[in-house]
Amino acid sequence: MFITLFLLTFALSLCFIPESQAYTVRVWCFVATLLPMWVVTWMWWNFDASGHGLQMLAILGRSHLAFGIDGVALSLMLLTTILFPICMMLLRTVAGFMTFILLEVLVLSALCVLDLLGFYILFEASLILLFLLIGRATYGSLEAAYKIVLYTMAGSLVLLPTLFMIYSECGTTNVLYMTCASNHQTVLGWGLLAVLAVKIPLMPVHLWLPEAHVAAPTAGSVLLAGVLLKLGGIGFLRFMLPVVPEFCVSVFPLVSTLCLVSFLFSTLSTLRQIDLKKIVAYSSIAHMSMVTLAIFSQSEFSAYSSSFLMIAHGLISPALFLIVGILYDRAHTKFILYFSGLGASMPIGSTLFFLFTLGNLAFPLFPNFIAEVLCLVSIFAVHELLAYVFCVCQVLGAAYGFWAFNRVVHGLPRGPADVTRTEFHTVLPLLNGSVWLGVKPMA
Repeated sequence: MFITLFLLTFALSLCFIPESQAYTVRVWCFVATLLPMWVVTWMWWNFDASGHGLQMLAILGRSHLAFGIDGVALSLMLLTTILFPICMMLLRTVAGFMTFILLEVLVLSALCVLDLLGFYILFEASLILLFLLIGRATYGSLEAAYKIVLYTMAGSLVLLPTLFMIYSECGTTNVLYMTCASNHQTVLGWGLLAVLAVKIPLMPVHLWLPEAHVAAPTAGSVLLAGVLLKLGGIGFLRFMLPVVPEFCVSVFPLVSTLCLVSFLFSTLSTLRQIDLKKIVAYSSIAHMSMVTLAIFSQSEFSAYSSSFLMIAHGLISPALFLIVGILYDRAHTKFILYFSGLGASMPIGSTLFFLFTLGNLAFPLFPNFIAEVLCLVSIFAVHELLAYVFCVCQVLGAAYGFWAFNRVVHGLPRGPADVTRTEFHTVLPLLNGSVWLGVKPMA
């Protein structure tokens, strides 16, 4: 609570600062976003990992509004607080700083809240700031911004009446006290599935994600891939599985079909893309479909494997977007046809691109490898055929990854200058985290 109140006060104070002071504001915003990282690191250090229950509970009196953390939420909070200082280094306007700090407030609150209606409100409030970020003047796209609103609103209008019905009968939407929701598992389950499938996203409600990545600035893409997509995963793990377990079992055939189609469609679509941001965006859809299927498998390692893949994806995918942003700052284009021979003109940038491409393809010694193996083990425990299909389809991921890398790095050298020291240190925390997560479990 202290973190969110501090960030909210700091963000509101930025309203009185002119744009001419943007450079000074960047320094203060960078320092302000480091404070939550230190606090969450302290929470992670004192967290009892031997238990599986909620810890550090805070219940706000008679309102039934409660906050608490588990292992998954704490890991995503740590990832969130690491990514936001990186985003501060990429922004240039006071309005952008204020927007991102408010987004951090909403994301951290959504990861801690234990009330379903509170999660819904915080979840949808982030959509307003995302709309402003993507539909900004000059460089944004109103079409992509409205597409996000329409897709999310379609799922939200299904869930909101269901929440009102649950509140009228149970008197609360807090998962700690919501005992009568079992009488309406089907209605509540469909509402949760509708809104979370858009956010994670699954086919056929996935089309907003590539357009949003293309229209968003580099910091927006980093935040969208690293944090905002994970709200769908935490919604499945914290609210859907505990509240409507029977519905999750009955809907598994439908969800597995959607995940398989999403995985195949996204990987095949990536082979036809010429925009580097769309290539990374479609690969995110493939990874999140595996996360969803691992969650709904409800096997012994499903929660651990899905959360580990979300953390691994939250490190690798933002790093790839940072590299695409570096290329865009120099060449002013993201189309792959205009890049060639970057290995000669950008040796350091090409090496970073190569390492994170390997990580995105789940190469050994990277966290995606461990996470995807655990996810496949979870899927294999409940459905062998699905696990075999996902194993075979990993070849498609290697195909589009190496095709994009070879097309950009090799060929006649006509590329821009190499990464600067500041850009390298922007990507370095994500590289260190990826190597640590990939090597540490094997030690």
